[in-house]
Amino acid sequence: MKKLLFLVVFIPLVSFGQEDIERYKIYETTNMYTSLLLDSATGQIWHLQIGIGDGDQMKYVLSDDKKAFTLEDLTEDYNEEYKNWEENYNSKADSIVSAEEKEYMKPTPLEERLKSGYSFWTLAKNGRFKLYPTGNNYNFIMVDVIDGRTWQVQWNIDENKRIVDRFY
Repeated sequence: MKKLLFLVVFIPLVSFGQEDIERYKIYETTNMYTSLLLDSATGQIWHLQIGIGDGDQMKYVLSDDKKAFTLEDLTEDYNEEYKNWEENYNSKADSIVSAEEKEYMKPTPLEERLKSGYSFWTLAKNGRFKLYPTGNNYNFIMVDVIDGRTWQVQWNIDENKRIVDRFY
């Protein structure tokens, strides 16, 4: 009975606790007109610039490279791999592509990929990425709080001075 009561009380609390983690977060910079928008699930970042006039408000891509992927992204990638396999291997006659080669080149099913440690390293989760300011007005450190990967994030109005570079 105690275990049942524990499950009835604890599981809903854990479930609701995850729902309030914001996917998109705004980080202030030392520039009063500039903020950074972080997708805390994928690690994508945009530079937001506010202003008074209509043309003054801007949104620049700092990094549209995803550091973690949603289940939809992984499914789309798998479907593309499978389509390529069908076209380039499975649809060919055995005299052109052997049955062994067809089987070897067949993509690993998505379910198997997710059962392995693959999902831990790549799946997006709200709150996975956070930005931390540094002593430099234009730089932040982005951290993947699940696996500890880190990036230098440098914002700037000048496009060739924007950086999102991983620490190795």
